[in-house]
Amino acid sequence: MTNQEIPRPHKVKRRLRVGRLLGFIAVGFIIIAACFAAGAFAYSAIFKKTPPAKTVAATEEISKDETLNKRINVLLLGIDDGDSEDIALDTPKRTDAMIVVSFDPENKDVAMLSLPRDTRVSIPGRRWPDKINSAYAYGGVSMAKQTVANLLQIPIHYYMLVNWQGFIEVVDMMGGVDMYVDHNMNYEDPYANLKIHIKQGYQHLNGKQCGEYVRFRHDELGDIGRVQRQQKFLKTLASQFFTVSNLVKTPALIQTMFKYVSTDMDGMTMLKAANSFRIFGDSSLHSEMLFGDFKTIQEISYWQTSPSQVTKTLDALKIPHRKIEKI
Repeated sequence: MTNQEIPRPHKVKRRLRVGRLLGFIAVGFIIIAACFAAGAFAYSAIFKKTPPAKTVAATEEISKDETLNKRINVLLLGIDDGDSEDIALDTPKRTDAMIVVSFDPENKDVAMLSLPRDTRVSIPGRRWPDKINSAYAYGGVSMAKQTVANLLQIPIHYYMLVNWQGFIEVVDMMGGVDMYVDHNMNYEDPYANLKIHIKQGYQHLNGKQCGEYVRFRHDELGDIGRVQRQQKFLKTLASQFFTVSNLVKTPALIQTMFKYVSTDMDGMTMLKAANSFRIFGDSSLHSEMLFGDFKTIQEISYWQTSPSQVTKTLDALKIPHRKIEKI
């Protein structure tokens, strides 16, 4: 056998190693580029000029109370797109979701309080009590913040207004969400061009399906069941958002969020909030729905709460508040 016929496996191994190394280098460049782009967007968000947010509270005493203001309370609003595409864009919308997300950076704690949209409250400037989801329709973000601040007797420092179309796009960009669906969801409304069909069991849901999941209310629990699903979904979304696969998508995700999310939070506060979810994790994320009971008043169904029930809810979440005397 000649020298040319002698196999040389070590060169093959060397080629394989070189190919593997080039692959690692390519992946490294992609991650570095993604981090650089994400950093550029974050830098822009942090240092762009944002008007200072005004803390909203029931009284001036609450707005200046150091103990009550140690936490960062953000009112998350999901806007109802209306019952039909024919509804004008400037038509006042009701909120489909109202959630107070409260951060305690010092004690590493995140609390999430969901307010059922049918909660019966006093809305400033309105003669009679109404459902809390009407506050935004009557007076926009400022009215919604004031109504919630009055109800809970806590300061509301910021708001985040989420358009459902943006919600759907962000979930799709993440590649969907894996979660367990407790029961079959079936509902159709031809007038609103709405069809919901989600099966029970472990499912991989895309953006459209996630939107249907968190807004479905056509079961025996109605709006209360919807609130429970919203809390479950947000916990699942938070746990799956901070992954390596989503890292390279960060710039596009940030762009989409800026496009569809309106907020008075500055960039640094948004980063602190996002970092809280990432670092604290599920073990430090506590959630409750505002305690109350179903009640029908003048043939209208409400979620009726009381001062003692509001106090019990806030105490369970360890959110400090002033004494609540009336709803």
